[in-house]
Amino acid sequence: MQTSDIQEMFKFLSEKSQNIISSFSADGVFTYVSPTVTALLGYRPEEVIGKPATAFNHPDDNMLLGKFRDSAVTDQGTLRFTGRVRHKNGEYRWYETTVEYIRDPYGDIVQKIGVGRDITDRKIAEETISHLAYHDALTGLPNRRSFGSRADRHLEESGARHGLMLLDLDGFKSVNDTYGHQVGDLLLAEAANRLKRTVEDKGFAARWGGDEFTVFRAAVENRAELDSLAARIRDAISEPYRVAGQTLRVTACIGVSLFPEDGESLEALIRNADAGMYRAKNETKNRL
Repeated sequence: MQTSDIQEMFKFLSEKSQNIISSFSADGVFTYVSPTVTALLGYRPEEVIGKPATAFNHPDDNMLLGKFRDSAVTDQGTLRFTGRVRHKNGEYRWYETTVEYIRDPYGDIVQKIGVGRDITDRKIAEETISHLAYHDALTGLPNRRSFGSRADRHLEESGARHGLMLLDLDGFKSVNDTYGHQVGDLLLAEAANRLKRTVEDKGFAARWGGDEFTVFRAAVENRAELDSLAARIRDAISEPYRVAGQTLRVTACIGVSLFPEDGESLEALIRNADAGMYRAKNETKNRL
């Protein structure tokens, strides 16, 4: 088969493909792109040919692309790269591109053939599954599993003092019993938002289960700093909630523990904070 016949066959196949088929020069400049680029990414082929692939990639992915290229050893023929490609409308789509290297007799790359497949829907599904594995579906906060792994990483840092809190919403059961679980869920979600805003960026909050939450505060100076945060959380949680046309009120009972004074493991800190939370609940009941 003559070279012209091969080129015609390549053009025919690329035009019929549902993927984007392209060729690049050794330095990564497009020398050909299939017409499917218009339907999939909004560009006419002439808007792509002659430009480097890096001009269409997400900036954060170009560093990875550089490492990807550097990893191509002399005798390697095929590599696969996953990254974000900019649509003409400005949005980014995830593409998985298989690249075939055409080399001369000395092993130098003279041309690259790429087949790009849009995997955006798959990536979104993967990210959703990953998020749900580590976050609470109702509040969006990290779940118990995520809290444990993140807290353990902080506790492994030598020389740092960290704070942990365990809290529940006093009065929440009454809201659920009176107005139903749907209203209770809305209240929980708003309480979680207040908690997250109050903790800010020096720590993180998580849903422990039911109406219980945990807070981890990294690198605190002393117990007074932790007690001050607990007071701010109580104030934020106790502000009235306007939910489903109802004005509702709950308060936070909080137990506090300090690493390493109150325990050198996450389990010990949770146990001490749990005891403190129940002391706070009993003190509240005794005042009623």
